[in-house]
Amino acid sequence: MQIIFWISLISLFHVYIGYLIICIIAAKLFKQPIDKQEIFPTVTLLIPAYNEQPVIKAKIENSLALEYPKDKLKIVIASESTDNTNQLVSEYLDQGIVLHAFAQRRGKSRMLYDVVGKTTGEIIVFSDANAMYKPDVISKLVRNFNDRKIGGVLGSLIITNPDDSSISEGESVFKKYESILRKANTAVHSIIGADGTMLAIRRDLYKPISPERGDDFEIALRIRVQGYGMVFEPEAISYEKASVDFQAEIKRKRRIVSWFWKSALILLSEMVNPWQGFLIFQVISNKIMRWLSPVFLIALFVSSLSLAPGSIFYGLFFQLQVFFYCVAMLGGIFSKKTENKLEKILRMPFFFIVFNYAFLIGTIEGLFLKQKPFWQKVR
Repeated sequence: MQIIFWISLISLFHVYIGYLIICIIAAKLFKQPIDKQEIFPTVTLLIPAYNEQPVIKAKIENSLALEYPKDKLKIVIASESTDNTNQLVSEYLDQGIVLHAFAQRRGKSRMLYDVVGKTTGEIIVFSDANAMYKPDVISKLVRNFNDRKIGGVLGSLIITNPDDSSISEGESVFKKYESILRKANTAVHSIIGADGTMLAIRRDLYKPISPERGDDFEIALRIRVQGYGMVFEPEAISYEKASVDFQAEIKRKRRIVSWFWKSALILLSEMVNPWQGFLIFQVISNKIMRWLSPVFLIALFVSSLSLAPGSIFYGLFFQLQVFFYCVAMLGGIFSKKTENKLEKILRMPFFFIVFNYAFLIGTIEGLFLKQKPFWQKVR
């Protein structure tokens, strides 16, 4: 039990603290500057849509207002919608919006695979339909591509919370942690994660694992596998509403983790030959071990409980865990958003447990259950 205890404790420390420290040290020792220059390559802003009626007009208006040469920017919407999304998009066709509508729903990855081949932009920017961009986003993104070593660029996401949902507090803390990590990894051109909010890549580097599996995480990671840099551009800012309840957030994180498990394992096999040691270390540390953190938490609790009767140290450690989970339960009671500072502090352990519960269910589904090529939105 002592071995299980220490493996679990060290693993959790590495996932949440140790890995970040290692990345910060690597950024100091091996920093690579990015040759940023104002350039104007042709850009395709590609927006996948499935029943986006509530937000699609706002997204189109936001995209048309982007400050980038109009003859260099093409806005393309790929849709498998069954609501009025396509009709609303059609109202903007005379303003240069391109619509690729599909009658059958096959999933985002397959749809993007078909549409990317019809685009002409040197740079493709993938964007969620509910992500609203600052006007200078495209310029901020593409200046990084002046450096030929850079293959992909991530933007910065700011979570907004007009519905007064407290879930945004936990998500904002997570985003701040990710922002620190991404800035450190940018110094060595080695970001490994991405989301659909804002991902810009060189078009000729778009090489999904298969037509059915080209999600944002895989697209970004395959750029690294091909030997090109992935960096973070903090000045390219988008805004997105947080999930309005915990059930929605659990569902979102669960399906992301379940889908990414297979991607990570496939891509790890590609990194072995040729050997890409640091990239393998990153995927295992920042993805696989993070997804397994609920397993480590359970093992830590059980092992310390078993060892507690014969040791003051293990007994105290067990009591600290019990206290933490009690605080998390109390935070769940105060899950409604308030400005009370004490309640905000109490909610942090609750967010941590919610996210790890989603990781656990997503891991089980990703490793042992058959996945669907698409999922329902949770917003």
